[in-house]
Amino acid sequence: MQPRLNIALKACRSASEIITKIYKSKDQDELRSYDKIGDLLYKHIADVIAESYPYGDDDILGPSYVDSEIMEGITSSQNITSNINSDDDKYIWVINPLDSYKNFTNKLPLFNITITIFQKGIAQAAIIFNPIQDELITAIKGEGALYENTKIRNKSLSKTKILYVIDNSKIKLNIENMLDGSERFIGSKSTELIYMASGKIDLIVYPKINIWESAAGVLICKEAGVFVTDFAGEDDIYKSKTLIASKEWLHKKILPELS
Repeated sequence: MQPRLNIALKACRSASEIITKIYKSKDQDELRSYDKIGDLLYKHIADVIAESYPYGDDDILGPSYVDSEIMEGITSSQNITSNINSDDDKYIWVINPLDSYKNFTNKLPLFNITITIFQKGIAQAAIIFNPIQDELITAIKGEGALYENTKIRNKSLSKTKILYVIDNSKIKLNIENMLDGSERFIGSKSTELIYMASGKIDLIVYPKINIWESAAGVLICKEAGVFVTDFAGEDDIYKSKTLIASKEWLHKKILPELS
């Protein structure tokens, strides 16, 4: 798995040159005109991956928010599928070229390139790279999560107040009375999940999330020791598109309020 992760990093660093150039050279109004930057970055990342490790029978591009026509153009005759739960041995690359576009256009340096590699429905490796802050977080299933070369472990809750992200006002009202804490909204799900993994956030609740938004962060959280499930308490996040992440005791306390 490490060779594929190395190629993912190479693609991220290459794409970061494009992002950084646009980010630093444009004012906010001009940045907003780059509504197709996600497509541009996706093409570039896919090209770098293909050049470094040509797509064959073992590797295909998986689901993304990028138009299927664009993906077909990149991968030629390769089969494009959103079914990551295939029983075969293919490696499916899930790419999010810019999370989040809003932070990018507002000149907030909290956005990332993320790549997750699945096999048989299970995330095997993930990378989250912040091109402006030059921060790299990686994970390989069963081998832990790393910030640069330092192991990430979710810290025990020792503070008196819980920091949380609840991406729904109705759900927030239902459980805020249970929490002695405050909200920390960042606007980038991959960044929020990194903060969860490292203990900077104690609880995340997403009532609707797509695989390309969450896959890399979920693997990093799990490898850091975070308890992550869907709202039914199952490991079926990508089908249900719901997510709750926290320490196990807090998870058990909040989960009944989400059903």
